[in-house]
Amino acid sequence: THPPHPQPSLPRPTPTAIMFGRGNRGGGGSAFRRCSAAAIVLVGIVALLRGSAPPSQRLSSSAATVLMTKASRQHLYRPHQSLRPPQQESRELSQRAAAQNRRRRQHSDSLLVASHDQRCVRRLPVLVSASSSPESPPPSAAKKVFVAGATGALGSRIVAELLNTGSATVVAGVRNPAKMTEKLREMASEGRVRREFMDRLETVKIDLEQDSTSSIQQRMAGCGTVVSAIGASETNFFDTTAPQRIDGDGTIKLAEAAKAAGAEHMVMISSLGTGDKMFTFPAGLLNLFWGVLFQKKRAEDHIKNIGLDYTIIRPGGMERPQDDFKYTHNLEAYTPDSLSGGVVSRRQVAEFATAAVMSPEKAKNNVFEVIAQTPEFAPNRTMTEAMEAVIKVVGIQG
Repeated sequence: THPPHPQPSLPRPTPTAIMFGRGNRGGGGSAFRRCSAAAIVLVGIVALLRGSAPPSQRLSSSAATVLMTKASRQHLYRPHQSLRPPQQESRELSQRAAAQNRRRRQHSDSLLVASHDQRCVRRLPVLVSASSSPESPPPSAAKKVFVAGATGALGSRIVAELLNTGSATVVAGVRNPAKMTEKLREMASEGRVRREFMDRLETVKIDLEQDSTSSIQQRMAGCGTVVSAIGASETNFFDTTAPQRIDGDGTIKLAEAAKAAGAEHMVMISSLGTGDKMFTFPAGLLNLFWGVLFQKKRAEDHIKNIGLDYTIIRPGGMERPQDDFKYTHNLEAYTPDSLSGGVVSRRQVAEFATAAVMSPEKAKNNVFEVIAQTPEFAPNRTMTEAMEAVIKVVGIQG
């Protein structure tokens, strides 16, 4: 047998040979403190679970969980950081929360809320409360506008756009006031009318076929602008005299009452094809509805010659486009007798009419033909910009 080999004696490591942390930057002390803190937390939790700690020194389960989570986060997952005083940590948390709130406010302020004259740009929906909305003039200082045909598909949208400006008080002239109240409630529930301006709507009962001019004049007293959104219903096709009674005589009576009441501006919603394009396709097809374009032209001529400042809007077909049509098609305005076809949404026409009411210096004594087209043919403009950039068509336009 051979004697066992002698085991070489290894030098005992010195304390400085055991290093923790990052490199040789004195991490031993930090590592010792981290391990000690973690051990203290673990001992405290074990004592709590066993119930060996005195009642006065026991931590609640939630406090122990918070303490353990904080210790794990600060010392186990971030070993290169040392323990910070509680006051410093609380101060840093407060600073981070304040910075986050500032960023949120800046982001909210950067969002745009579509107003009555902004067009065709898809925006994030922003809920605007009365407290956060810009200050608006009191009702006594707001522009007072009379809207005839306010319960119709177009008239109700004009009412909504006018109210949403925050600078208009609207008098809705309708045959059925209860229907107007129901329509307003419906628009508010759909978010089409800002609730803080709903009290700026006044409803009066008028019947342009039955009431006298003086009676209508009394109901629009104090209104500086009158908007006509009336028209014979195409659903009652067999009422052969409806276009004459409503589109013709009714609009003329409304204009006479507006002048007698002292109104300064009248906005009339007419139709594409009224005028020189009356016998062209497809606009001329409307005349199959018992000569409605003839009656609208008769009302237009009367308004131009009565002595009122006027704005006549001739929109294209509004039956098919929905309100979201404005997100894919931009409104474009043309000089009169330029177009014989085209489509546009009622919402876009309502926005254009509202811009004519709120910026009369750019719309008075003008006739606009309006349609909507895709962005490659119609650039994005506000409604007032569209009025200023009105297009004059030279040559044949189908």
